[in-house]
Amino acid sequence: MQAPPITLQCDCGEVGSVPYGERWTCAACGKTWDTSKIPAGDIDDLLRSVRRYRLLAIGPPLAFAAVLVPLAVMVGLQFALLLFVLVVSYGLFVLPRVRDRATQRVHETKRRWELTPE
Repeated sequence: MQAPPITLQCDCGEVGSVPYGERWTCAACGKTWDTSKIPAGDIDDLLRSVRRYRLLAIGPPLAFAAVLVPLAVMVGLQFALLLFVLVVSYGLFVLPRVRDRATQRVHETKRRWELTPE
């Protein structure tokens, strides 16, 4: 998984966004900022939380489908209706809470790194 972009703000007020590990040069004043100075552990923690959210968002509906689609094909279409109800219920009732907790976790661990230009 690719690291999310890091937003940098130059002393002159210019804002840029680059992936982790790359350099950004301010177009206004020419200062260069190196994002590889950010601790790799912090980026790894962020990526781990994003991966966990993705797994929690798509995992249960896939598990429901893995069980209920074969049942719908072999036994009857009532299992397809059950799959629809379960996936919609998960999306409406469970997923917003999971999303809120994931967002809260990211905001709690959100760090502001003080980078200096080169």
